[in-house]
Amino acid sequence: MNTSQHLPTGAEALLIALATPSPQGLTGIPVLLWGRPGVGKSSFIEGLATKDLAVTTLIASIHDPTDFSGLPVLEDGKVNYAVPRWVDDFKETETGILFLDELSTAPPSVQSALLRVVFERKVGFHPLPSGVRIVAAANPPDLMVGGWELSPPLRNRFVHLNWDIPADVYINALNHGWEMGVLPEIDPAAHAEKLREYQTKITGFFRIKPDALHASPEENKYGFASPRSWDFAAALLAAADLLGYHLSDGGNNNVLFELTTGCLGEPVAIMLLEYLTNLRLPDPVELLSGKTSIDLKDFDDGEVFVLFASLNDQLKHVSSEDELLAYSRVYLTLAEVAFSSGRRDVVFVPLKDLARTKWMHDLVNAAQAAGPDELADVHTHITSLFSDPGLNEFISVLS
Repeated sequence: MNTSQHLPTGAEALLIALATPSPQGLTGIPVLLWGRPGVGKSSFIEGLATKDLAVTTLIASIHDPTDFSGLPVLEDGKVNYAVPRWVDDFKETETGILFLDELSTAPPSVQSALLRVVFERKVGFHPLPSGVRIVAAANPPDLMVGGWELSPPLRNRFVHLNWDIPADVYINALNHGWEMGVLPEIDPAAHAEKLREYQTKITGFFRIKPDALHASPEENKYGFASPRSWDFAAALLAAADLLGYHLSDGGNNNVLFELTTGCLGEPVAIMLLEYLTNLRLPDPVELLSGKTSIDLKDFDDGEVFVLFASLNDQLKHVSSEDELLAYSRVYLTLAEVAFSSGRRDVVFVPLKDLARTKWMHDLVNAAQAAGPDELADVHTHITSLFSDPGLNEFISVLS
């Protein structure tokens, strides 16, 4: 993704969020832009419109709850919900942006009606096209006059981004005109693969900081940690990675901080990014192939967990029997070291995950093809691990 110094603060993070395949199989993570009046929130969103991307703006405060939940009507003795007119804006393109402006001035009844629209993309029982993204905008609480605070359930359905126009961006616009945003494209299959990588890393983080799964809505005025917002964070980090935003590049840290803070709140986001930045992981292929070696004592429990999960992913996609044998020897030896050093519980879940696949069956077949000595060696390693009381249930896999 090409970055620009002439976009408003929050714009790069917004474009990433709108392009991210969501955990529910839809397009885009819902975004809530917080910014003072007159900083171009509406103009930027509406400027994303093309002939293939419709943008519909609704001022949330002047609409009735039925404009978002549908109007109940009786049909054939059953209650149905009439779809409001604005839904037809996306009928032809099946892609677009629903922009909910002035969200903080919407009364609680309208906020409640928006819960399903924002997260499930449904108006009553009518689903919006999967290519419709949701963006909302609001004034910060200290500039809110006559409005309502957003309920925690509604807040938790957005990634929250602060929006502003720095002086240098405005000066550039005066001289050269406003720079328009361009939505990037992300391949869903590539995103699903990268998402699994970040889910593994976040699982390792929870081994060290299990209390980070939840955070108090009262102590975070915008985003706060919950299982839902952790799903958002993982999906956004995967998308940003695919678009070239990496923690190793200091210039991208602001955007990654905006995205994670917008999902989880600042305290949790800082802990997560520090963990990801300092995560020491060898290349799994180089480790399994013997090109590099490690001492597990040098790694903390979170790193060991992520390491074994990443090794699992490689073993699941090995293409030849020789490679499977060689890789599995290294894996099993590392697992034995983890057991003998008192870290059995750290690798328990990755071992269970691997045992549920065809890996063990394929490994035994490969060992049989290699000869009786190889088969005996493989059986010795596997039995040593899987006869452990905690893993005994998987011994049946060997039969």
